[in-house]
Amino acid sequence: MEKRAFTYVVLGVLVWAILGTIVASYYFLQYDSYQREYKALIDLLGSDIEGMSNLLEGISLEANILLSYGNETKVWYNNTVLPLGSTAFTAIYYLAESINYTDYGGELGILVTSINGVADNSTHGWLYWQWDPQYSMWMFPQYSSAKYILHKGEVIAFTYSSYMQWPPPAPT
Repeated sequence: MEKRAFTYVVLGVLVWAILGTIVASYYFLQYDSYQREYKALIDLLGSDIEGMSNLLEGISLEANILLSYGNETKVWYNNTVLPLGSTAFTAIYYLAESINYTDYGGELGILVTSINGVADNSTHGWLYWQWDPQYSMWMFPQYSSAKYILHKGEVIAFTYSSYMQWPPPAPT
């Protein structure tokens, strides 16, 4: 019986060693492949600043963002570089020094409740707008800023506005 148990233990260790070697070899080959691709990219773009710039432009976008506090204080963030696929919410999330929001999930999305210490109250809140260059006017989207995907060259605004007048006045 002892010889049989010893045989099973030896076979188990052998199988473990073979499987371990296969897995380690796979990950080593993956690492080596990625290392070669990385070196080729660095060699290709290392001294080519324009090529690097073109690569980054291909995976990012520039947008102009207005932050209006409702008291005549307005701050423009022009030519803000953001990753492709950014939303109006992610833009303000990364620009604001502090931001609070409520995520209602699903179709309702995210509601911005405070930007840089200016918080919603019973009469005022944060709204976002999109500039329509075709009609040269601000458009008020009817959905969450987290659902509005930005495009290259887009102009958006977050304004602290009164709820007492509806629709709210467009940014000026």
